[in-house]
Amino acid sequence: MKKHLNGILFVSMSLLLGACGGQQASPSSGAAPQSTPESSSEISTPEDIDDGRELIENQLYTDNGLKVYFNARGARIEKITWGEDNKEIAKDGFTVGRVANRIAAGKFTLNEQEYNVTINNNGNSLHGGSRQWNGPFANATWEKVDQTPSTITYSIHSEDGEEGYPGSMDMSVTYTLRQSGELSIEYSAVSDADTLCNPTNHLYISVNGNTNYNDVKLWIDADEYTPLNNNQLPTGETAPVADTKFDYSTERAFSGSDSYDDNYVLNGEGYRKVATLTGESLGVKVDVFTDRPGLQLYKAGNGQICLESQMMPDAINHPEFDEYGTTILREGEEFYSKTAYVFSAVE
Repeated sequence: MKKHLNGILFVSMSLLLGACGGQQASPSSGAAPQSTPESSSEISTPEDIDDGRELIENQLYTDNGLKVYFNARGARIEKITWGEDNKEIAKDGFTVGRVANRIAAGKFTLNEQEYNVTINNNGNSLHGGSRQWNGPFANATWEKVDQTPSTITYSIHSEDGEEGYPGSMDMSVTYTLRQSGELSIEYSAVSDADTLCNPTNHLYISVNGNTNYNDVKLWIDADEYTPLNNNQLPTGETAPVADTKFDYSTERAFSGSDSYDDNYVLNGEGYRKVATLTGESLGVKVDVFTDRPGLQLYKAGNGQICLESQMMPDAINHPEFDEYGTTILREGEEFYSKTAYVFSAVE
């Protein structure tokens, strides 16, 4: 049986310009790279990267040309730029919560009690509900708790009953940028009552610089996906990707003619490489690592692609997904998870 932990979402991004940083292997028939971001077993510490850098409000940067801009609204990555011309390669990475993706009809049962959460998407609850499609965490102004030259920390308190969810939840998000180009996001969350917790980051990645999908390649380490009904809800089944538009199990050109807003059932367990997105026009490659069982592929237009790590969609209403883990966060427990986006120059 597959087992996955809940918890702190640790996201790492590394932009390696030319020969900077460690070696990153390109996927070949699904092969994982030899090098990986730091261990998921502990929270990173930035002691080795402050090294006299100037503190710039709401920005982290490296000496090799990576700049990351932040905004307290949604505790978001406002944009990521690369190189002397500050070419934008990602933007609008807002925090999603309490629960990423959809909950059917905004209903679920927990501890034999039925809850009704806010409906905001075709009769369903999307990304935690609220009036906006991207949910309450994405639209709230988080408290900026601290900033050093290499870290920014945000926190939020979600009251019991907010958007219909039980329990008062406290969540913090810490972004850390190393001189190597590795940007990490550490999420921690605790609730005073049993509730649901499945956050993610909705970063829009544009390996061609917000233009098009020409010369973009994708690899996803998944043999199955979760089919949807006509209302974008999982049927509870899994299906092979083979001989469908979903098959990126071997790296191939990304389909600019197909639409995607779909969840992949990732191969393997624990923290591992699960996807690679390559833009040959701009020369940027993104390797994705995670300990989550699912990855949402969303085609957003204008060359933008989201690769969102997550638990299975609507998992609380599908016991058949229990083998992949749970979105239930028990009273007093700490949420833990790690995801990584490793940006490098295309060789």
